[in-house]
Formats: sequence, C-alpha cells, structure tokens
Amino acid sequence: MKLLLFIASLLYGVVVWLRNRLFDNGVFKLHRASIPVVSVGNLSAGGAGKTPFVDWIVKFYHRSGKRAAIISRGYGRTSRGVLLVGDGNFVRVGGSEAGDEPLMLARRNPNTIVIVAEKRADAVQFLTEKFKDKLPDVIVLDDGFQHRQLARDLNLVVIHAEQSPFLDALLPLGRLREPADELRRADMILLSKVTKYLDLAPLYRAVQPFQKPMVKSQVKIVGLRSFFSDEIIPLGSQPFLYTWAFAFSGIGDPKNFMETLQYAGLIVNHEKHFPDHHAYTAADMDYILSEMIRHNINIAVTTEKDFYRLKADDALFNQLRQAAFFYVEIEFDVFEGKSELEAALLGVLNRR
Repeated sequence: MKLLLFIASLLYGVVVWLRNRLFDNGVFKLHRASIPVVSVGNLSAGGAGKTPFVDWIVKFYHRSGKRAAIISRGYGRTSRGVLLVGDGNFVRVGGSEAGDEPLMLARRNPNTIVIVAEKRADAVQFLTEKFKDKLPDVIVLDDGFQHRQLARDLNLVVIHAEQSPFLDALLPLGRLREPADELRRADMILLSKVTKYLDLAPLYRAVQPFQKPMVKSQVKIVGLRSFFSDEIIPLGSQPFLYTWAFAFSGIGDPKNFMETLQYAGLIVNHEKHFPDHHAYTAADMDYILSEMIRHNINIAVTTEKDFYRLKADDALFNQLRQAAFFYVEIEFDVFEGKSELEAALLGVLNRR
C-alpha cells in the first residue's frame, strides 16, 4: 500500500510542478481584480489556522477604516457555483450551503461581504457587478495559495509551527498540496500555533534560504460558549475546573483542540474525532449523547467550526438540547512581526 501511495505522490508531484511552471511562464493566464487582493493559504491540507488568520486580517482592515470582502471556495458545501453568504448586512444562507468556515467568517464579521465559489475569478466578477456602487477596499482570499488563476497583491502563507512542510510528503502519501520550495512565491510567512515549548530552530533554518519576512502567531482562548445562549465562561474559571467533558470535532488538527481543553482544566475522559468538514448525522449525535449518559459526563465540547456545521441542521441541533453543549471560542494573536504584517496589509491599498 505504501508503494502505491509513493507512486501516486510522485505522479501528483509531476502534475503540480507542470501546472506551476505553466503559470510561472505565462501560459496559463491570470485574472486581475479591479481592487487589491490579499491571499491567505498554506502548503498542507487542513489544520494550519488559515481561517482564524483571515478573520484577524478582516478585523484589522475594519479597525483601519477599510472594508474587506472575503472570497472562499466553501469546502464541504452542498451548493454549487457563486453564492453570496453575507452581504455586509445580513448572513443570507446556512452552513450547509455556505460551508462551515465561510459561515463562521460571516457570523464573526457581519459587516463584511462573504462570497463562495469554486472559481474565485467568478466570485470577483460577481462582487464587482453586484456591489459596483459600493465596492470594498480589498478582497481577502481564503485558502488561495494554490488558486493561481486569480492574481494577488499580497501572498501570505500559513505554516503550522508543529508541522514543518520540509518534513512531509506530497499527497496522498503525506499532507502537502505542493512542494515546500514553492514557498518562494510567498511574500510573507506566518507561523501559526506557536507555543513556548516548541523548538523552532529547525524550521527557521529550512525557511531562511527563501528570505521571506516571518510573523509568529498563537491561538488565544476566549472561553467556552454555550450552544443555546450567549453565555461565555472563561477557560480555567471555577465552573469548568475539573469538569468531566466529552470532546468531539471534525477538523484537520484535533490534537491542538485537545491540548486547548487540557490547558482549560477540563477532564476529557471520552472523545470522538471525525474527518475534516464532517457532515454530522443523527446517529453521530445519538452516540455522543448516549456516551455522556453512560459515563456520567457533564458537558460536551467542540470547535466553533463544528458548532456552525451542526447549527445548519435545525433538527440535528435541537437534538442537542438534551445536554450541555459548548464550543471553544478562540482569537488569533500575532505576537511577533505584527507591525510588518500590518504595514504590508495597508501597503497593498497604497500601491493600487
């Protein structure tokens, strides 16, 4: 089996290399938007922290008096083509149509236009036509590093600090979407999920030849938010210390999620992790609820992305009222290189 994966990985690598060279040499043409584009992406499949980074960028532009629009593929959605998720006033669709990450971004940024489309150039055309009388100042492209058809003014690449792309293999043998040397296309590298326990020296040495500015970030925990109210309880506070919890998720990096719960003082004595962007079923929820009853577990805890995926199905969501369900609310904290990042984000507006 490993030999077959190795061969498939080699073939995949050839296709990726050829595609990138065709773009590099101008054989494949680029679509350039009439307003600046900031792309956020990564080299690996899932779990790097792109979505919190996009959220941080949009909020930065808003604080700076600039209006951003978000364009995403909407991975895992049931809809097709171009779909307006949020128009800057209202969130117009649910999680199944939009995809969990675009819906979360729209909910977190209600004054921001959010559009999903398989072809980002189609989303740009839709944006410029529908909102031509009030165009945003900038487009933030979610998960855009491999989507080269759309030209960008700033190319940001997120690397999970614990998952060096230089120690991984291409899909399907490993998790890489393209070789690590394609980092040369990046304008800036963001290290995500940095902790004080990590030895970053090997990753620094691997990245250094690319001579790219580097930013460090970490996930900052806000607290646990109830599924059925606006109540939020800070992690580490008395109500949750030494509380038994059932943890479940459908994300690309469940290890980081479990470490977060551990830091909070929760005792997770049972857990269940599904594939990234998992479409939950009534059977899944029956299993979780029955396990909570069988083991006398107080609460169930998941991620914010999973919360929005569950909320998209009214019947499924109401099934969860039988127990105490919470999700972990996080913030993205840039603690090193912040001024350089902010200058780059504002610089794309000035260059245009």
